[in-house]
Amino acid sequence: MPAVPPVSGRLTNPLVAASLMLLAVSVKCADYQATVLSDGPRAYYRFNDDTGRSAINRNSGSLGAAGNATNDLPTGVVHPFPGALAGDGNRSEFFDFSTRTEIPWNAALNPPNTQPFTVEAWFYPASDQTATGQCPINNRYAPSGANRQGWVFFQRKPDASYLGGEQVGWNCRMYNENGGSGALDVTSLVPYQLGKWTHVSVVYDPVDLTNATLTMYVDGVAANTNTWTGGGSGTAPGYVANSNDHPDAAAALALGNYNNTAGSSLNPYFGAIDEFAFYTNKLSPAQILAHYQNGTNASRSIPYDVLIKSANPVAYLRLDDIAPGADTAINLGDVRSAGNATNTTEVRHPTPGALAGRTDDGAAAYHNRNGTSTTSMPWIAENNPDSGTPFTFEAWLRPMRDLQGGQCPLNNRFVKGTGRTGWVIFQRNPNLSYPASEGHGWNFRMYSGFGSSGQDVLTDTDYTVGEWSHLVVTWEPQIDHGDAGVDSGSPANGNHRYEGILTAYFNGVAVASNPNALYAANINPTETGDPAADLAVGSYNAASGLGNNPFEGDVDEVAIYNNYVLTPDQILAHYQAGTNSHPATNYETLVLTAPFTGPEREGPKTYLRFNDPAHYPTANSGTLGSVADGNLVLTTNTAAGPQSPAYSGFEASNAALPLDGLKQWASLNNPSGLNISNQITLEAWIKPSATQGDPARIISHGPPTISDFLGVSPVPDNTATNRSEVFLRIDGAGADYVVGSSVVVYTNSTEISSNIYGASFPIPAADLGGGNWVHLVGTYDGANWRLFRNGAPVATNAAAVGALPVDAGDWAIGSTGNGWADSFTGSIDEVAIYNVALSPSRIAAHYSTAIFGSHPLGIALSGGQVTITWSVGTLQQSDNVTGTYADLPGVTSPYKPPAGPVSKFYRLRQ
Repeated sequence: MPAVPPVSGRLTNPLVAASLMLLAVSVKCADYQATVLSDGPRAYYRFNDDTGRSAINRNSGSLGAAGNATNDLPTGVVHPFPGALAGDGNRSEFFDFSTRTEIPWNAALNPPNTQPFTVEAWFYPASDQTATGQCPINNRYAPSGANRQGWVFFQRKPDASYLGGEQVGWNCRMYNENGGSGALDVTSLVPYQLGKWTHVSVVYDPVDLTNATLTMYVDGVAANTNTWTGGGSGTAPGYVANSNDHPDAAAALALGNYNNTAGSSLNPYFGAIDEFAFYTNKLSPAQILAHYQNGTNASRSIPYDVLIKSANPVAYLRLDDIAPGADTAINLGDVRSAGNATNTTEVRHPTPGALAGRTDDGAAAYHNRNGTSTTSMPWIAENNPDSGTPFTFEAWLRPMRDLQGGQCPLNNRFVKGTGRTGWVIFQRNPNLSYPASEGHGWNFRMYSGFGSSGQDVLTDTDYTVGEWSHLVVTWEPQIDHGDAGVDSGSPANGNHRYEGILTAYFNGVAVASNPNALYAANINPTETGDPAADLAVGSYNAASGLGNNPFEGDVDEVAIYNNYVLTPDQILAHYQAGTNSHPATNYETLVLTAPFTGPEREGPKTYLRFNDPAHYPTANSGTLGSVADGNLVLTTNTAAGPQSPAYSGFEASNAALPLDGLKQWASLNNPSGLNISNQITLEAWIKPSATQGDPARIISHGPPTISDFLGVSPVPDNTATNRSEVFLRIDGAGADYVVGSSVVVYTNSTEISSNIYGASFPIPAADLGGGNWVHLVGTYDGANWRLFRNGAPVATNAAAVGALPVDAGDWAIGSTGNGWADSFTGSIDEVAIYNVALSPSRIAAHYSTAIFGSHPLGIALSGGQVTITWSVGTLQQSDNVTGTYADLPGVTSPYKPPAGPVSKFYRLRQ
């Protein structure tokens, strides 16, 4: 094994030697993670993320595990959801109207009414239905007929346009053990928006029991205060805390629903909650404002959780725990959990979403290369209204490939029996320079309930591969044709057919209409007795052959409005809000309240935002933060990485990413901060298997997906003909390590130029399949590409071109940037990407720290005698700092070198 050059020191005069050696150790030695972070990588993936699944939400407050909350309604599933904190990448929990998490009764959560307390949380409301008294947080004793104790939060009207019911805003109601009526009560009176995080705090100040106050803060500012005046007697308290002396169960503190004492009348909440905290003291207005400002500041100077903990909460639920369950796309529509959709393991999410300027938005990515990536939702009546019922379909689509032949981003059709029903969407040619086919733009095809022919509306509009399109289709039935079979002169088949107007909108504008379309909706039970047709995203559905006609691209913000036709003004407003970084009303509110008739809304029935967190995430520890977080595809961090004691710089539990060379990889998307030009460093620890493909990519930015029409002359407009890439990989089926950039340009399917800039090094035979970890680094310093293996330089090649920006290709670990090809076989760990070239000394320091740990070589001076100590490795000595170094035979730690006028330099060898 090679020596490690940075850990060295010069010994001449013992006193001078000691000071020099101590300086070298203190500057250059640290644990591996700290050493890497000290060099400022933009992206750094340790693969040590907690990817476990648990029904427990861990408490970070002073109450410890006694304050843990448990998801305790088995009929519902608490889903992970993007969190409230700007620029943090944290998760929250989404409560789907049938779920709850509870902290068992504890005295610390129920201080007597003579003591103040504060309740704090972030709310993301997804429904404006107020008649049901949606309850995000509840801590009251309230069995039927009981004298109620404790307090409860309610979601009231979003704004004054809602008629009747309670007041506007969020409400906190306290009970004083006087029947079922509330006592001290406060409502914020501040409007809120659906689909937008709100910071809510309530401070209870007893003052004296007949003059207690309850103050609600919204987004850091005091919104409303109520003062208790003693009730009818003038002496009753406005609040009585829960007690545990009841003959039945003591009341738990619940999130997402009423608690365990409410029986079956749960008043469920539909939305997300994040960062819940309970304090047994009054937070000051300045503290509350600081919490809100920190949570909304992506450049915060102190982590949000550190700030919260400094105020000493008794209970602090971060709500970033992932509950057990399938990889789910949450439905925010009216049918709630009945409309949740399930992703196959090859669906990538989240990718960057369609909504402009939104770092909290996301989308789902689908592919059509060597597998099946589909999101499926079972048949529900609300998505399949009778053909005599109007509806609207809405989605944002981003095609990433111009392959033709029926790419299908969404599908809701049944194809068996005497007639097809439902509808399907096809991607047609991007523009008119493509060879004639079935048209260009987006095609929405309905089926008439008899035969297999479709009733089309085609946008006939240009789109660009790699850019988002907003597609809306409305159906307005006009003439009832009765049974589709009979209407066609055949026996009845049960498919009810209408004739009506089918209109397509592209990017906010009506572009095409079919005024005489025939349509028959899917029915259940079906004509043939087969399962009813599901809704599928990314390919055909199960009823049409799941996975067939797959779409390559991203899908976002899918909404289906039942019995409602969006107006042209609404459609334009949706498009404008989606393309405006600062809309007056956020996009989600426009969708969720579009069919508003007051006081309750009526749709959409399905709304898939596709911003669900990665099922198996990998967090970025680099300077770009959460914008460069990744997701693991068909794998998780179950391999053992470099670990102590063999590798002293790593934790004993250090994990790595196993890759099978087939489909497993890590997707990093394409954050702008990683679109690096010129200087670059790519770093990884790898344990390659014996067999590798050619090439086998370790880290890759790109290449873009090339147009499928290169063989056409002339090549169609706006097609991708440049396969630029930046990579660290294995070439020649295991022959060479290679780092570099490449540009391959095609015309008419012929490669007209190919330029590869980089450096390569023959792989030592022991590296492949030998079970050893290899530290591999590639750099470009502005003049040379360099390769380093195990801390030592092994290849240098002068080149005028360094890292190249790749606009249409993602970053990936273990495959091509866009995935599904050229996969690495083995394990990968500690991947780091820098926008500078690390120096040879820093690369050697990384390897040294990994092997020897924080303090591999120590020195002490006592009574004029220098003593050298080390815990691992073999001590070497040289007369010159650059070598040649030789082992000191028979020398063990501690070693006391002889004093003398001759300079000596020391280092360790593994």
